[in-house]
Amino acid sequence: MLTPLARSELWTRQRDVYEALGPSAFGDGLVPWRATTCPRLADVEAELIAAFAGDTGADAVTVVDVGAGTGRLAFHLAPALEARGVTAAVVLTDVARSTLEALTAQRQLAALAARGLVSVAPFDALAPHRLASGPVVFLAHYLFDTLPHAAYRRRAGAGFEGALDVAQDPWTWAFEPAPLPACLDGRGDGTFLVPVGAARAMAAWRRTFDGPLLVLAADKGVTARTVDEAPLLARHGTTSAGVDFEALSRLVAGDFRALAPATPSHVFTLYAFVSGGATSGLDAAWARRGARGEVLTLLGDFEALLGAAPDAAATLSFLERTQDDPDLLAQLAGRLRSLALDEAQRHQLVRRIAAAAARHFVFKQRLDVPFELAVTAHHLGALELACALYALSLEESGAHPSTVFNLALAHEGLGRRAQAVEALEVLLTLEPEHPRARALLTEWGAGPEG
Repeated sequence: MLTPLARSELWTRQRDVYEALGPSAFGDGLVPWRATTCPRLADVEAELIAAFAGDTGADAVTVVDVGAGTGRLAFHLAPALEARGVTAAVVLTDVARSTLEALTAQRQLAALAARGLVSVAPFDALAPHRLASGPVVFLAHYLFDTLPHAAYRRRAGAGFEGALDVAQDPWTWAFEPAPLPACLDGRGDGTFLVPVGAARAMAAWRRTFDGPLLVLAADKGVTARTVDEAPLLARHGTTSAGVDFEALSRLVAGDFRALAPATPSHVFTLYAFVSGGATSGLDAAWARRGARGEVLTLLGDFEALLGAAPDAAATLSFLERTQDDPDLLAQLAGRLRSLALDEAQRHQLVRRIAAAAARHFVFKQRLDVPFELAVTAHHLGALELACALYALSLEESGAHPSTVFNLALAHEGLGRRAQAVEALEVLLTLEPEHPRARALLTEWGAGPEG
């Protein structure tokens, strides 16, 4: 049955999908998370939040992460705010009970909660309840793209609204004559998605909370569609749309003033929306950090680095700009092990690995970050660091034969024969015919019985 997109069941299915999947929606790659939870974004947003807090003159600010996902952003953001002297309570929220349970159980977040820096609470973006009084910051990261959108088409000056039948595969679209919303004034012919759900959510937040508000929205932007193309909706278990932030800025203009990036992007973009009094500090911080697209630049430089010939100086320079992002470093691990390094560069890289290890947020994902960091540290001769990271890999990803074997070699390299033998014996319970483990145990006079 054809239904206007804004009222489609696509949007109501989202909650069921996230409830069923919980954190695996992120770890299995269904929902992107690296850009919106990376240390670089946390650093940028900590500076913006600090400026906003200064503008309000309040003693403390509440930060509501709407749809917190893994909680990785809060893990980076809470210490960054603390380092800037900002008294902030970061509230990790979601509508999926399974996600809230995972956030509560995550040990690194529990440690921050014990210090009063973070908490976990249910929160519905479209039907909010007041979580705090005073200044509030909302983090809407890959949130607005999952809230309801309306579809419109302009052809030769005439307006049409899009409806679709999701029971068909591929989806069936129909566009019926309808007035175009004012937020599309000035647009030429084309097909447009209007983020009506995001506008509803922000209006509800403004009604519900009594203090100055700052919304930091990080999302993919719009991809232009011609008048003959269907709206671009990504289908990956859930449904997501490119967010037309220009249209959203017009829709919420009665409640919020928008701060736009210098160069909007359909790949990844950060916008700020602020309500309340004077914002001179925030405006300056936005011009200095928010408008520059630092995360998108970093990701672009990462892709360029992968396509270039290995160069030690260039690679180490890039790592310095990542805020010691463990996930980026782990993705570069094979390349790092191929670099020709002098002694000073080797020590520099070991320090980077140690710093990245301290920033690693534990959750189940496809890439075994501790293992990649451990192998690289091992390659560089930093055996104590390698042992610690192999142990973290075993804790996080389970006992994999390669991890256990490498741990044994690292122990042996440190002169810890007993620990090396113990690791190899564990390995043989996993893979009884592992030839190298048996050979080493025989060589050391500690061969297994039988």
